[in-house]
Amino acid sequence: MPPISMTPGTVLGGRYRLEDLLSEQDGARFWRATDTVLERSVAVHAVASTDPRAAAVLDAAQRSAGVSEPHFLRVLDCDDVDGITWVINEWGDGVSLDVMLARGTLPPMRAAWLTREVAEAIAAAHAQGVHHGRLNPEAVLVTASGSVRIIGFVVNAAFERSAAAVSPYGPIGAREADVVDLAGILYAALTGRWPGIAPSSVPPAPRDGNRPLRPRQVRAGVPRTLDAICDRVLHKEASAHSMPIETAYEVAAALSDFVGDPAAVAPADLPSMHADPEPPPEPDIDSYLLDPDPTPETAPAPNSEPAPAAVVDPDATMASAPPYEAVGIEFLEPEVWAPAAPPPPFEQPTDRPLFAETERRVPADAPVAPPVAEPPPRPLATPPPSPAPDQWPFEDREPDLEPDYDGGRRWLRIALVVAVAIAVVVAMFYAFNAGRGNDSPSGSPAPGSSTSPSPSDTSSTPPATTPTGTPITIVGAADFDPEGNPPRENPDEVSRAYDGNPATGWHTLTYRGSPSLGGIKSGVGLIVDLGSDQPVSSVQLALGRTPTDLQVWATAPGVTDAPTELADTHLLKTVTGAGTSAVVPFAPAVRTRFLVIWLTKLPAFAKGYRGEIDEITVRK
Repeated sequence: MPPISMTPGTVLGGRYRLEDLLSEQDGARFWRATDTVLERSVAVHAVASTDPRAAAVLDAAQRSAGVSEPHFLRVLDCDDVDGITWVINEWGDGVSLDVMLARGTLPPMRAAWLTREVAEAIAAAHAQGVHHGRLNPEAVLVTASGSVRIIGFVVNAAFERSAAAVSPYGPIGAREADVVDLAGILYAALTGRWPGIAPSSVPPAPRDGNRPLRPRQVRAGVPRTLDAICDRVLHKEASAHSMPIETAYEVAAALSDFVGDPAAVAPADLPSMHADPEPPPEPDIDSYLLDPDPTPETAPAPNSEPAPAAVVDPDATMASAPPYEAVGIEFLEPEVWAPAAPPPPFEQPTDRPLFAETERRVPADAPVAPPVAEPPPRPLATPPPSPAPDQWPFEDREPDLEPDYDGGRRWLRIALVVAVAIAVVVAMFYAFNAGRGNDSPSGSPAPGSSTSPSPSDTSSTPPATTPTGTPITIVGAADFDPEGNPPRENPDEVSRAYDGNPATGWHTLTYRGSPSLGGIKSGVGLIVDLGSDQPVSSVQLALGRTPTDLQVWATAPGVTDAPTELADTHLLKTVTGAGTSAVVPFAPAVRTRFLVIWLTKLPAFAKGYRGEIDEITVRK
């Protein structure tokens, strides 16, 4: 019975009934089946016995079954019967990492926890000389209860018909390939891009030559520790200040240091994977104040007789003994205990006055100390003579024994007069230069102005209004409202913002109560697509109304997908109080494909506040 003739209802090995065909590739089929003996779902991989991969598939199944690690979906059975080679695996219910990344990247702590779980499983397999061979986001599954399972251990690699593609990391063995793919799992969870060796449907990571860009270069907000872990695996020859990571165990150890307590970071369920872990509860201080005897002791009544001692029968059995609540008491031979006699009272000390009422008594045989000579009286300091008018007042002389308070006040008055004179001179200097700034010759900048803003400049000074450079064609744009519900803000007007006609444009909704978008959002704006990475030297904006506070953000070079949230970009410049026309320059030019014009404070409009972008011009 060749695989092509396998249909739902076919029973393999007299036990596994095929239910649904999930995928088919290169003559190999993947089914969901039912174990009719245990009444549970199982996964079935099948290929024709004549297929060149059949022997390797059976060998992979046997090697995989020898690793008992709870994260792997175990191999339950395998056989070659009636012209079919098949392998039975546990069935895993959950969502694979590639599907989760289609929704969005994971928070850094969740990404580190997930990769640590996979790394510990791979390290256990490597300790037994077994490798996964095809570790990618599709092979990492998170169940509904929040646990991690790994699919296709060893077996998936055996089903590869074509020869392995040339690795961008050079010729490496199976063990090192697993380690590279482990770092790829962490990289993909943080950035949504795949830098690993095993093929995956996740978009590839942008590269600089043969090596992928660091995670922090692809997505803002990646912790430096996780960025360094990825770089120590994927670009280990460039890690000049740290040792490279070369084993799955080292990956797990490095992530354990970052995660801390895995139980506190583990998600409660599958939806929690996209949420940051909750901080641990505050410790209950009262729980640390342990009282071994919560019953307050009762002080004996004064002048009361001690209670008579209990008479203990030496022949009494353990059954008659009173029950002990404490644990670990050593039972000795019973003895009769008599009350101990109270200790004698302390002798009352004799009364001694605080101060002697009579002269001090000295024993007769005590040596007599010589009398202490009185120190000579210290002469009063005489004030030094006043310096001559042409004499420097700070000549070297012996310091005064008594401070000269009048002199100190005199110098304080002199210092105050000098400070006021300096302040007047500085104010006159700035006033003089401010008067010259409006008509400085040859277009020279006024004093204090900047002529070379950096790409990361966040100055709040409104930019110049003179555009320079060659315009870059805008191939598309979209409204950008990631904090809205729904995340849409007049999308049908976006094309008017770059149609070449300043008389038409895009505008925001009207917000009430506050120019900062009513206090319900941090901002809203437009995404501009330049078609490919371009060197951007300035952005010219026609805003329609005034004043407007805005920011310009950009994606990293090599990013080919439009950002879905502001964290996908990095800030280039902040402008406050912009007028109806503004030019935002960048020096040196910023290379990017996607720009975000982000409005943070809107001008007044009617009975609220509304922002407008009538025209966007991007220049090289």
